[in-house]
Amino acid sequence: MQTIHTDLIILGGGIAGLWLLNRLRTQGYQAVLLETDELGGGQSIRSQGIIHGGTKYALNGALTQAANAIADMPARWKQCLQGNGEVDLSSAEVLSEAHYLWSKGSLASKMTTFLPVKL
Repeated sequence: MQTIHTDLIILGGGIAGLWLLNRLRTQGYQAVLLETDELGGGQSIRSQGIIHGGTKYALNGALTQAANAIADMPARWKQCLQGNGEVDLSSAEVLSEAHYLWSKGSLASKMTTFLPVKL
């Protein structure tokens, strides 16, 4: 049996777990990531790899705390994909520069879906 000394254990090897592992190791922490399946095979693959700024959390017509919390994510990902961000993802293949959301219901909901695509 081998003993491993670590500062942190990360459960889950999706994009959030991998990003956290990279950030912690860059800051000098000893971190171990545990994943029961393939890396990126859980929630990351279920979201189809879409990078968004919270629009999907506002489809009911109201900007929520979740939507506001991740509003700057597209810019952060773009920097990483250009090789200038926290993680160098310049070798990653971008399959689409845009995503489209469909909503039903109120006019506010439809505007929440329409505006981010146009801005």
